[in-house]
Formats: sequence, structure tokens, C-alpha cells
Amino acid sequence: MNVSWPIGRGLTQSARRSPDTACFRTAAGATRSFAEVNERVNRICDALTARGVGKGTRVALLDTDSFEYAELMLACFKLGATYVPVNFRLAQGEIENILGRARPTWFFVGERYVAMARSVLPALGPCALWSLDGSLDDDLAVLVAEGRDVEPEVLLEDDDLLGVMFTSGTTGLPKGVMQTHGMLKRMLSLGWEVLARPGEVRYTASPLFHIAGWALVFEQVATGCTSLIEKQFDARVTADAIREGLLTGVFLVPTMLQAVLDADDGPTGRERLTTMLYGSAPMPPSLLRRGLERYPECGFWNLFGAGTESGVQTLLRPDDHRRALAGEEHLLASVGQPVLFVDMRILDDEGRECPPGVVGNIAARTDCVMAGYLDMPEQTREALHDGWFWGGDRGYVDAEGFLFLGGRSRDMIIRGGENIYVSEIELVLTDVPEVADAAVVGRPDEKWGEVVVAFVEYRQEPPTAAALEAMCRDRLAGYKVPVEYHVLRELPRNPTGKVRKADLLELVTTS
Repeated sequence: MNVSWPIGRGLTQSARRSPDTACFRTAAGATRSFAEVNERVNRICDALTARGVGKGTRVALLDTDSFEYAELMLACFKLGATYVPVNFRLAQGEIENILGRARPTWFFVGERYVAMARSVLPALGPCALWSLDGSLDDDLAVLVAEGRDVEPEVLLEDDDLLGVMFTSGTTGLPKGVMQTHGMLKRMLSLGWEVLARPGEVRYTASPLFHIAGWALVFEQVATGCTSLIEKQFDARVTADAIREGLLTGVFLVPTMLQAVLDADDGPTGRERLTTMLYGSAPMPPSLLRRGLERYPECGFWNLFGAGTESGVQTLLRPDDHRRALAGEEHLLASVGQPVLFVDMRILDDEGRECPPGVVGNIAARTDCVMAGYLDMPEQTREALHDGWFWGGDRGYVDAEGFLFLGGRSRDMIIRGGENIYVSEIELVLTDVPEVADAAVVGRPDEKWGEVVVAFVEYRQEPPTAAALEAMCRDRLAGYKVPVEYHVLRELPRNPTGKVRKADLLELVTTS
């Protein structure tokens, strides 16, 4: 029996070290100390145990972020129950599909989702419906009131299933990623370079139902750092929290950073921001310059990895960003070099290693990897084989070992036999001053097989198609230049900030 240090003890230890320090707080000033959070979590655990919840019990959550949402997740950690966080922006049919596959026996929701939950519940079989915010008689507060403040004594093995977290589904139907106790512990060690420290206050704009939100908040709980919890990302609230010196670190995707800078009212002299974590997309040079000009003491880190399935795999570190601004701008198209404990290779379709500069499949060998996809054995075999995790991303490494994404295999456009990797075109488009972000898709074409179509999101004034084409023709080979440019106020996105390219592809194939 491989019993080891239980991950839920991270909260217990922080409560002992720093009982009076705020574990959670809001921008408006509401706080809950580590001692208070630990006591509440223990009481929730005790009350749930009395109701038959234990190791392996599946608990679904559907709500925006809150102290209570995080406390219930922490209670699952301590009990060994299996959490199933649900994307709150999904349609009812999508939620019914996900929960029908996950088969939870407990379902916690916020007030705005009670009606939807009641509609979904009959399809789930026996499942108790509870609220997180007092909107139902059966509420989390009842568990806190009934339970005792005693530490759960649960023996957890590294192979025990602690989470089923569904992928965002930007490139297909969501998959239920099975996350084990051992995987989640090792996720902490992979991120050691960017871990928070006691005394810090950090905010992650990624929602708690997503791995980038939950993993970072848990790392902050385990290290004794205060976590800013807001219901949903608000650029003005974030900008003000930085201006007033509340935040020492943030996790944003580049478009969110753009929004924060646009909402900013200028320096106050009270700023303490030292860590800017980002992911999901490259950082345009113009945005990096603007960010460093506003926050000169801040270190920028690009985190890349199939986070839900395998945690962080590479980092583009602050020194790499400084090299980029000193003249090596190509580094900003990179997602960095592999982190400690990750062996990464670029493999061709037969599993042979590709030389530097040759695009292939990104494969990683690491102890931090999912157990597989829920009830999807074929997809699991495709992702996990020969000791390597294949996440579906493609790219190449240069002579220094920097990884450059070629986009997911379905993001590769083949025009007249020539491979075109959309990330290269998107990076060029974001250098147009009016462009905040860009997305490129391939449209079927009778002559060429596929042609390139570009979508851009503008800041204040929309750019002209002529300006976009001029930039592309100046920087790209002729066959890579888009045949069309669509200028939008906003690109369609999922809750983690990733562009929904399937929506864009539908626009160009049905119009």
C-alpha cells in the first residue's frame, strides 16, 4: 500500500504556521484567515463523513469563484473525495452530458445555477443537491455548523482518484481527465520556480473550475500565501488591486493583461507587483513592453503545458523576456524550456525524435500525469503510450532547447502541400498597433486545399485590412499571407481566455 503525505495537509500546515494570516480575501476587504478556513474545512469534512461521504465519493461543483467553493475543494482533498468542477458557462445540455458521465452523488451550486441544476438532476440518478451560498435549505453553512473541528484521518494512496476535471473542449468534445492524489502533489513540485511565498498576495484570473485557477490557488494555500478571490475576472478591480499595492503576483492570459493595462489609472508608488504569470498564448512584444514599462519590477513568466492532464511542462522565464526585449524578439514566440522533472521531446508520427527546427508532436515523460480519460480507453491510449504523454500539441525546439509551438495538429494549415503553423501568423498580426489579439484558421479551398483566414480583435480603433496585409506581406512568405481579414471587437473565448477557433471556422465555412 503506497500511503504517503496527504495533499490536504497543505492547508493544515499553513494554518499552524500562520493562523492569523488571511488565507482568502476579496478586493473589497473581506478576509478569512488560515485558521478559520482550516476549521471550516474540518467541520465540512466531519459533517460530510457523517453523511457517508468518503474516499472516492464524487462531488460536483457549479458556481463562480468564492471562499466557499475553494473550501469545498479543500474538503475533498482532506477526505479523498473526488471533486468534479463544472464550467459555469456551459449550456444545460453540455452540463447534463458532463455530469451524466461523471456520475456525482453530491452536487453543490450557487444561486444562479439552482434552476439549471434541478433540471439536470433527474438524469443523474441518486444525487443530493446542496448550495454554496445560502440559496437552498441544504447549504454548506449547515455542514459547517454541524461538523466538529477535527482533522480527518484518511489514508490516501498516490493512485487514489481525487478529481475528474473536464477539458475546455476547444478542439473537440470535453474529456474527463482523471487526476490522482500523486499527480496533484507532483504538480506542486513542477511549479517550484514560480511558487508564492508567505506574506504574498496573489490573484489568478482563471476560474476555480479550471486547472490553472485551482492549482495556483492550492499552491498559494500550501505555501501560506494569501489568495485574492473574486467571483469573476474584472479588469478594473484587478488594475486597482495592483495600483493600491494589494497584489504581489497575478496570473493572466495576455488579453486580460491588455484589459488591465487599459483600465489602469497610472502609478501610485504603492505597487508591489513582482510576478506576472501568463499562459494560453504568446506575449506580443508590444504588450510586453507596455507591461514592463508599467510594472518595471515585475518578472514575466510564460507557463506552458497540458495542465489538466500533465501540469506545467515548460517555462519562459524573466531573463528570457529580457533577452527578447534586448533584440531576440523571436523568444516571445517560444513557451520556454522544460522544467525540472519533465523530459520533453519532439517526436514524429512514428515516435522517432525530430532534430532541432523540425516540427513534430510534443511528448513529455513526467511523474505528473493523469490516470487517463474517464470512460475513453481509445483516447487514453492515444495520449499515454510507451511511457510518454502526447497532448496533441505540435512544435519544434531550437538549438538552445526553447520550445516553439506549431499549434495543435488541427491548427496546422496545409496550403498546396505547404505546412503553415498559425501561431507564426498570429504573432505577426499582433504587431499591428491597433490589434489586441489575433486568431488564424484554415478555410477549405478547391484549388489550394486550404487557405489562410485571419481574425483580429482591436483595441480602440479598428485597423484596416490594408494595414494588416502590409504587415503580413512584410514579415511572412507569400503563401502564409491571409486571403481575408475579419476585424472584430472581441474574439470568441472560453472561460480560460482561449479563443474558440471552432466558432471562427464555422463563420468562414458557412458564410
